[in-house]
Amino acid sequence: HFNQECDSELVIPIFSPFSYMTVDNFQRGIFTWPMNFGWRQIPQEVIEKNKIKETDIIRCPVMAGGLFSIDKKYFFELGTYDPGLDVWGGENMEISFKVRHCLTPASLPAWLGNDNPYSFPKDRVRTVERNLARVAEVWLDEYKELFYGHAYHLVLKNLDVGDLTQQIQLRKKLQCKSFRWYLENVYPDLEAPLVKASGLLVNVAMARCITVENTTLAFEACDVNDKNQKFNYTWLRLIQHRELCVTPAGAAGTLGLRRCEGRSRSLTWLARALAAPYLKPSLSPLQKDHIVSEHLQQPACLEVDPSHKALRVNACDSANPYQKWQFGNYYAD
Repeated sequence: HFNQECDSELVIPIFSPFSYMTVDNFQRGIFTWPMNFGWRQIPQEVIEKNKIKETDIIRCPVMAGGLFSIDKKYFFELGTYDPGLDVWGGENMEISFKVRHCLTPASLPAWLGNDNPYSFPKDRVRTVERNLARVAEVWLDEYKELFYGHAYHLVLKNLDVGDLTQQIQLRKKLQCKSFRWYLENVYPDLEAPLVKASGLLVNVAMARCITVENTTLAFEACDVNDKNQKFNYTWLRLIQHRELCVTPAGAAGTLGLRRCEGRSRSLTWLARALAAPYLKPSLSPLQKDHIVSEHLQQPACLEVDPSHKALRVNACDSANPYQKWQFGNYYAD
């Protein structure tokens, strides 16, 4: 759990569907982005290394909601469930981030339920998405960008998650640790890179790099040791250099730098491989080498003018080598 005190435990059973299927006891609750709950077997090498037996308590990163054992006083000290969560969905993530939770294979009840035991006053998917976004805002710290990056449609919706003041204050009151601590100590096998790509931003045709000079952009010989040539491509689709972001700056298609605003559509770029016609995804596994500014009236691609070695945006052309770029490092698709 996130709490510094470790003497309170939460115990959950393995959910076995009401059937005669054999259940693998070496299961633990996990989540994948954007916080989709599931069960996954502990890797065999981990079982063998730690000599885990079927009767051992297994620590799992996330619990399933609805059926668990916890001291009533402790549950209320944790603030119970966030009252701002609607109906169902996300509450298991929230309680998992509050406590250290363990799974007891010895307790293996049959679970008889249906796919949707509750009546949703609104659209079910929208309700669950809002709940998960609310949990992300309170608990994920800087890693909430991964949640929104994997569920980018929520950014486009300008989703209203409600007032979070009470939950943020509760987290401070409980002296909860960071989500980074959770990743390092509870769920170290979750892939959670803070950015999608980083390093030099190289034009393929000219083998030169975008460079920051004071508050303007230049195009110079690449130097891996030059900090002014280091950029991040974020989960919110920003091309970021420290606090500044690359953006189209004028009617002529020139580029400039602006202070980054996390969810400003005017700053976003979509990195992808292009095939004709415009924006049809390539079927080949090639690197996503075109960088598209999405917010313009006619989407345009980042390009270098070879005659003047100037940076600009121009109509996208999948065959134009001056529109093809590579970051130094890629961490996610």
